Amino acid sequence: MKTVLITGASRGIGRELALAFGKAGYAVGVNCLREEAKAQTVVQEIIQAGNPNADIFVGDVRDSLKVRQLMDAFVKRWNSFDVLINNAGITRDCTLLKMTNGEWNDVIDTNLSGTFWCVREAARLMSPNKKGSIINIVSIMGVRGGYGNANYAASKAGVIGLTQTAARELGRLSIRVNAVLPGFHKTDMSAHLSKEIETKVMSEHILGTSTQVSDLSSFLLGLSENQSISGQVFSVDNRIA
Repeated sequence: MKTVLITGASRGIGRELALAFGKAGYAVGVNCLREEAKAQTVVQEIIQAGNPNADIFVGDVRDSLKVRQLMDAFVKRWNSFDVLINNAGITRDCTLLKMTNGEWNDVIDTNLSGTFWCVREAARLMSPNKKGSIINIVSIMGVRGGYGNANYAASKAGVIGLTQTAARELGRLSIRVNAVLPGFHKTDMSAHLSKEIETKVMSEHILGTSTQVSDLSSFLLGLSENQSISGQVFSVDNRIA
């Protein structure tokens, strides 16, 4: 039985990925920071769909010690660590001249530093078996930037650099590291967008529709199991960066 740990999996894309991997037969670790009730609902949905191997792992990705404890608890639960999906992320949108130190630090600490702690600890646990797949969820903003989100764009650009560096270093251990730009989804993170901005975002889609979460889930399932791909950045989108 393969195992997957998904950070920020109590809602949004993380939730959908947890359900998809659970349906595919993976033992699923559902990480959350505060929303334990929502995370428990995800676990129950996986179990009710016929897969008893799902559990909550509470932990703050911003805290390196908490990340280590989280990862150790996950491996202790199933004695295996096949896939890590770094999905946890936040936004604190504001124009550059008005952005506070706190708004900058909050996003960098969660999206970039948090991803680094998770990659490092997962690699520590995967390396003895010389296998594993790490997938970092990034954003089109990390490739082309955006208005009013210098912190978010910088954090995701940093994760792309981290992905490619980690892939180079961990390749000798047969640990694959890739990044995925998931496309635009209507989640809690995008709920703050005005109708005007949402209309503009949708107008950039050359197929006239945004990415379907089922297509994203299928792509990540395939990528996690592909033994030949590492160090790549994939855009599951029909916007052109």
